[in-house]
Amino acid sequence: MTALPIKPTHPVAVILPVYRGVEMTERCILAAMPNILAIPGSRILAINDASPDMGMQEMLEQFAAQWPNIFVVIKNEKNLGLTSTVNRGFAYFSQHDAVLLNSDVVVPKDWLSRLINEAYSRANIGTVTPFSNNATICSFPNFLKDNVQPFGIAVDYIDAVFRHEKLPCLEAPTGVGFCMYIRRTCLDKIGYLNEEKFSRGYGEENDLCQRALKSGWLNIISPNIYVYHEGGVSFSSDKKPLVDQAMCVLDNLHPNYHADIQLFIKKDPVKSLRVARYIQLLSTIPIPKVLHVSHALGGGVAQHVDELSQYFSQRIAHILLSSHGKDGAVSISFLSSQFADKLIFVIPSGYSDLISLLKAIGISAIHFHHTHGLDSIILNLPIDLGVAHLLTVHDYYWLNANPTLTDETGKYAGFYSDTQRNPLYPLPQGLTPESWQKQFHPLMETANYVIFPSNAAKTIFDNVYHPTNAVIAPHIEPQLAIDRKPQPFTKKDNYTVGVLGAISREKGADILEQIAGKAKSLGLPIKFKLIGYAYKSLKSVETTGQYKNKDLENLIRKHEPDIIFFPAQWPETYSYTLSHALNSGLPIIAPSIGAFPERLSGRQNVLLFNHLKPASEIIDQINSFIEKMSKGILITAPIFESDKTKHDFYFNDYIPIVSRDLKVFKAYETMPIELKSMKTISGSDDKSTLWKKKLLSILWMLYIKPQMRWINYVIPYAVSRSIKRSLSHSAIYDIIN
Repeated sequence: MTALPIKPTHPVAVILPVYRGVEMTERCILAAMPNILAIPGSRILAINDASPDMGMQEMLEQFAAQWPNIFVVIKNEKNLGLTSTVNRGFAYFSQHDAVLLNSDVVVPKDWLSRLINEAYSRANIGTVTPFSNNATICSFPNFLKDNVQPFGIAVDYIDAVFRHEKLPCLEAPTGVGFCMYIRRTCLDKIGYLNEEKFSRGYGEENDLCQRALKSGWLNIISPNIYVYHEGGVSFSSDKKPLVDQAMCVLDNLHPNYHADIQLFIKKDPVKSLRVARYIQLLSTIPIPKVLHVSHALGGGVAQHVDELSQYFSQRIAHILLSSHGKDGAVSISFLSSQFADKLIFVIPSGYSDLISLLKAIGISAIHFHHTHGLDSIILNLPIDLGVAHLLTVHDYYWLNANPTLTDETGKYAGFYSDTQRNPLYPLPQGLTPESWQKQFHPLMETANYVIFPSNAAKTIFDNVYHPTNAVIAPHIEPQLAIDRKPQPFTKKDNYTVGVLGAISREKGADILEQIAGKAKSLGLPIKFKLIGYAYKSLKSVETTGQYKNKDLENLIRKHEPDIIFFPAQWPETYSYTLSHALNSGLPIIAPSIGAFPERLSGRQNVLLFNHLKPASEIIDQINSFIEKMSKGILITAPIFESDKTKHDFYFNDYIPIVSRDLKVFKAYETMPIELKSMKTISGSDDKSTLWKKKLLSILWMLYIKPQMRWINYVIPYAVSRSIKRSLSHSAIYDIIN
């Protein structure tokens, strides 16, 4: 043990209450014992609280025989509950410091030695709690969450970065009882756990820690030890009612407790330590670390990044760089969870610190998805980090800043030209299409891969760019059966044509309203139902409202459309909602632009239409299509010629390229990084934009009400879009969800 600021006053006894889980308890004991045996005078007391599990007592007695006088076993004749069981342990070793250890915990090497070091680092430390995957305010890597083990790696591997380069401990209102060191001097002064108020467990350690604070002792969190906590299985399955009851009791005993906890959570003083340790951990893991560069607007780009990170979650560490606010800032977030902490850098002034961070992580590749809202210096990342880079073309922003190539009416002309303009998507002041494209040419030409989700997207980009390593690869969607055979069409008296998603002007909201109106005026047996919502209230279209992506498959079944219709007016590069339509097996009507013709190639029960035709012609085609299918006439989409799609790209080629420049550090080589220009915020703590999104959500809900339809005609579309963008550039779908 290293030299201590004060000398330990007592030996230590580990108190291990046991109830359920023979194998789990055995794992806990085997992990804890080596360091207990290494410390003179240390003991472990396993208290069997009348376990109903066969073999529990026998297993404990075998350990007692293996380590006599060190491993001590006692058994409650009846179940006393956690609080009384622990107090029995305190009394049994009344001259020892105590460590409360749950039987669902696995500790790392030298765990007890390091807890002792922390406990005696200051004279007035009463309790010490280490970091863990599941420990509320001590949780790692995500605050307050029950985290899975990062990347499925072992406790000792994670702990290796915690044991090197010691970080300062933090004071907290409470410790957490899964693995908590308590000094005997403190315990003798404040007393044992309160059996009267917390007889069933939960809240008892919080009460003890509050009493310690009131007596002048400190509760500290140590960022220098990491243990694994399975959680919720040590004593009871009816956890929630016990916790609720305990919180009421705590409130009566310690009126300031909840306010202090909420203030601690709000300030989250642990976040800089969590982030420092997670960066160290990432740098030591022998898997590629991919930096995904994107906008902060949500939509299909965010969905693709999420699906990549989920699909490769155990084989690649995913980090996201996106725009943050309007001051040129970027955020770095770790895609292990939506609750992951974010690091904020103001660009370009903080660019050098950003590079230092990315080098410390060991970024091995950069995957550009979008650059809207990002400073052009971000394009230099591949050179400055010296790593491979890829681009995925999600829309047409890199051609002329217009992601949809539509004009001011929301329509695509059917071809690309640099002379096309849309005032809703202006180029930055002083730039021409040529100068705009010039800044992206080096990124395109030097990319290890430029990924196009469809042949159509590449064909349009070929007007401007000619990357040597272009590949056409569809997005990863393992959860959907996009090759499902179309189901037979059933003849009916009336038909429902379903439309999926969040329908903007470019996605065909206006033409949908016109088509639905024509069908109604002609008395056709066709009604239109939007499973989703539009940018405005649509006449003659039933609208179901917003939804979450994971619910769409079930919503299609619930609303029972007979056909799925895509009124898109721009050449979509992929279309996630088309994947859901294919998965449904229903007939599909789609425009003959963008990814639709190739993704529907040769499929039965498909109608492709010219999106530039008027609503009257399109509804005639739809009606004819339905009549033919109802008569059993087989209608098949044209075969898409010259398909160059590489369907196995992500399965065979993605990991090799992002691993090419793999960097792995030893734990002892890593240092907690401190960067002056870096600000850390909790994953859900982006208050700078939260109020705007709340306001926009309220305005949106008012805007789509039928009685507010008059606003659509009074306020020009450009004005309403300007108001929306002044509050947020994120997609409405992502805001209201």
